[in-house]
Amino acid sequence: MTYIKAVVVVAALAASTVVSAQVKVGVIEGLSGPPAIVDFGESYLQGIKLALKDYQAKGGKTKIELVVYDDEANPQRAVSLAQRLIQSDGAGVVIGTVSSGNVVAMAPLFQKAGVPLMAGPSIASNITTQFIDQKPSYIFRCSMVERFQIDAMLDWGAKNFQKIGLLHSTTGYGNFAAKDIDEGLTTRGKPLVANEAAAPGVNDLTPQMLKLRDAGAELVLNFHESFEMPFRPMSRIGYKPVIAGNWGLSSLKVLDIVGKDAIEGTVMGQALDLAEPKAQAFDQRMRKEYGADYRWPVVAALGYDAGQIVFKAVDAVGKSDPVAIRNAIENISGIEAISATPSKPFSPTSHECLNRQDVFLGVWKNGTVVRLK
Repeated sequence: MTYIKAVVVVAALAASTVVSAQVKVGVIEGLSGPPAIVDFGESYLQGIKLALKDYQAKGGKTKIELVVYDDEANPQRAVSLAQRLIQSDGAGVVIGTVSSGNVVAMAPLFQKAGVPLMAGPSIASNITTQFIDQKPSYIFRCSMVERFQIDAMLDWGAKNFQKIGLLHSTTGYGNFAAKDIDEGLTTRGKPLVANEAAAPGVNDLTPQMLKLRDAGAELVLNFHESFEMPFRPMSRIGYKPVIAGNWGLSSLKVLDIVGKDAIEGTVMGQALDLAEPKAQAFDQRMRKEYGADYRWPVVAALGYDAGQIVFKAVDAVGKSDPVAIRNAIENISGIEAISATPSKPFSPTSHECLNRQDVFLGVWKNGTVVRLK
């Protein structure tokens, strides 16, 4: 699905409701390009759109227009779209995007212009921290944070396995994760027994998996963006380690490709527990709303919660005033989140909707991702 520019406008509310002036909410997501990027971008956007639908149904007093752009996973295009939203569209607040590199490239524009950005589903650790000391900071995030999922995984891995191996991509993301993992396990007294890398476009990871097998890795940490690839050669080479890694392993698309039996027991960073009734209800709503196009519960849930926060802040301000919307986001409370996002997500010293205690490990169990016990 390719977006050049799609506009979603909230339908007129009941005549009895006093509707404030229209506010444009920009959305930049990766909606074309590498499949993993598109899965993230479309899933997050699905959550945002459902949050907008619920905002309307609950009688929100401010008319909101979503202005949606596809950055094609290209940082130069992301910067161009950020400029368009600021200068031409007059967006009061912006949500996005998938690629951490794109967010790093465009975030300074929003900070300089004084337009709040709700980053997501990008996960690079420093997205908000590099701006938090600028008073005020306009950069927020509602997504997983890389260092939180890696720390949780390394604590668990070092405690439960003697031999741990790593498979990662040669992208900036993969190399960044590999550095953190290598250093983190060495600090925990469990240095990697094998560290294997592969380019993002490869279609066979047999050589890397053979080296991990021969090194005796009982746990393989998978930080390659083609999340399903390590599973493909395993039965052929007689190797069945525990796989753990990036939250991308929780995608329903990965489940479809790998299969329920093969993916059983796979662990990943997570912020949505589908054993909880509210998460189950959200999952069922999304399946009904989007059918086969719905494929990533945790990403959709964080998109929904990002939308909730932004729309509630806009409603509190009632007009397109970026400074006032920024202040409303920072002080927002009473959020009934689907994900692990707390009811008051932000403070002047933290613009992350998830903190370390909110991120946990999930595991595939009987075709569903639940909290790892």
